Amino acid sequence: MRKRVLLLVCAFLLPIGARAQNKTAQDRQPPADAPITASKPAPRFYRYYGVVGAGTAIPLGGGWGDNNAGFKFSPAFNFAGAKKVDDTLSYGLEASYSSGHRNKSIPEMKVRIFSLTPFLRAAFRDEKKTYFGILGAGVYHWTRPSYSADGKNFSSDSGSSLGINMGGGIMYPLRDALCLGLELRWHHIFAVNGGKLGVGPANNITPSVFLAYGF
Repeated sequence: MRKRVLLLVCAFLLPIGARAQNKTAQDRQPPADAPITASKPAPRFYRYYGVVGAGTAIPLGGGWGDNNAGFKFSPAFNFAGAKKVDDTLSYGLEASYSSGHRNKSIPEMKVRIFSLTPFLRAAFRDEKKTYFGILGAGVYHWTRPSYSADGKNFSSDSGSSLGINMGGGIMYPLRDALCLGLELRWHHIFAVNGGKLGVGPANNITPSVFLAYGF
């Protein structure tokens, strides 16, 4: 009698268990019309990058940026090449050139500045943009061409000095390895002093726009 009862219970429970397993398997399968979402590819890592930029070098403070006897702003250009250590840190070499700071009281006189500075850059990537900070130090070479003023001729003068620069900015991707960037940089030259020109320390604030290309 007991065996018959057990057989009846098993015969009753087996179909229920089979139906439950089939339902669980169906629940695990996505509907036929469910949208398939592709995984987003990781951004490509470029080991090297180059930068070409242009902006305005604006004298600030001291005799160099004096409101009456100081110097005016100048177009500025920069070129750089760098190598990435990882997604955050990179190092490289930058050349910058200010084509001519004219004197406010003597318009015929102007000063050109060329610099060559190694730099370190730290970048922090967001979904659609990259923030960065930059620190550089190197040699700044200035040149004052010869000029004539008030019926007098003045010979050229030049000199070199150590200097530092620091700043930061933001980059936006354009396509593939190309990015558009905005930057604000402070340049400090320890001494703009020569045989005929003595300005002392010089500071420039340089806002610029640039293109960066990774490879």
